[in-house]
Amino acid sequence: MSETLREALRRAAESAPAPRLGEQLWRRGRRRRRVRRAAAALAGVLLVAGLAALPGLVGGGVGPQPADGGSAPGVLGRPYPWQLTYEQDLNGPVVAAFLDPDTVYLESTGVLVGRDGSYRLFPMNPGEEFGFVSPDGRYLARWSEIVDLVTGRSIPTVDRARPLAWSPDGRRLLLVVDRDDGFIEYGPNGESDPSHPDDIGYYDLATGTTKMLLTVDADTPAGAFSPDGQRIAVTVGKSDRPQALTIIDVATGMPNLLPELTERQRLAGEAAWTPDGRSVVLVAADGCGWTGCDMWPDGLRGWRMQYVDAVTGEVAYERVYARAGWPGGLVGWRDGEPVFVDQGGRNGVEKLVVAKPDGSAQVLLTVAEGAGLLNVPRQLVEHGTFGAYAANPLAAQPWTAGCLLLCLAPPVLLVVVLRRRRRAVRALPGSGVGQGAGPDDLRAEGGDAVA
Repeated sequence: MSETLREALRRAAESAPAPRLGEQLWRRGRRRRRVRRAAAALAGVLLVAGLAALPGLVGGGVGPQPADGGSAPGVLGRPYPWQLTYEQDLNGPVVAAFLDPDTVYLESTGVLVGRDGSYRLFPMNPGEEFGFVSPDGRYLARWSEIVDLVTGRSIPTVDRARPLAWSPDGRRLLLVVDRDDGFIEYGPNGESDPSHPDDIGYYDLATGTTKMLLTVDADTPAGAFSPDGQRIAVTVGKSDRPQALTIIDVATGMPNLLPELTERQRLAGEAAWTPDGRSVVLVAADGCGWTGCDMWPDGLRGWRMQYVDAVTGEVAYERVYARAGWPGGLVGWRDGEPVFVDQGGRNGVEKLVVAKPDGSAQVLLTVAEGAGLLNVPRQLVEHGTFGAYAANPLAAQPWTAGCLLLCLAPPVLLVVVLRRRRRAVRALPGSGVGQGAGPDDLRAEGGDAVA
């Protein structure tokens, strides 16, 4: 470098204005660092959430497996709050149904799990009962209607009819028609009673007709069809009095009244008849009556099965004295052994279990914690096995796309604005940052122009 050039550079440096490093510049720098850190944290959260949802995104649920597919118990996951409803995309027949409390509907919502592992929500009104599925999983029996889960069609039964049980072949639905009118009437001794005798009968799915078999008080009824569908076991009576177990002949409507049940006995469930059709199964509580146990579950010390002869009413006890768990209902027979829904008691996890003769329980299917009122088609209970079922988060209701855009729009807009502002600051001609003396200034100082 020549001496002249060195001198020109020295003079240019001396005449260059000092860079403007005001406090505002440091504030902008700190603000940009905070924005970068926040963007990095948001990206990390989205990455973790995406990895967590990856199994559901890829595979969804696993459908039912053949009967010899293994002995490991199945698992039912919970739905996503934004899951599609059954009306938006039908997924029947189903392999399971249950209630989930954490959905966008802010109430316990029915959940239908299809054979392909798909999850669909079944919204309900507050206080409304969900119902239970038919043996083949196609129909859902509800108050005064039957819902076809394949076509979505609603089949009306009888006004104010409560479903009790499906026949094993799924052709008939046992009903009790509530005749209570809510108006108080006074008896001969001055007692008040707003109730009237109810009607018990069945709805024939093939013909669309209803046949009434018995008119009697049935405030808290339970019922079950015999294996051949020719007899019905039903408990009748007022809610504040002992319940009576009655066997009704479907063809003639002739009832056979068996001994009254104690407060510690109740009909086992929809599949309460033994496979040979000779006996009806009761579940007997140890430690409290069933009404008290429902209010204070910790009072139940155990339970056992009792077998009532359908003709004579003679009661036989099983050898096990105190089974664990909470019997939600006998839903089928697997290799001659009863299958119950174990509701687990207070804050328990519901399971589908085989009640073994030695008092143990073989778990077939488990519901995720928080869900409840498990209902599984009888044909699958008795002849199938279960896999792992998981909801697919992409099977979402249409409004979720709008919500997602609203959530993503602010951070994206913020990034765009910051980038444009940064470019504008760099291109600002009057900022003085990095500007020095030009060629004319060097000539004025007597130096040579630098190309």
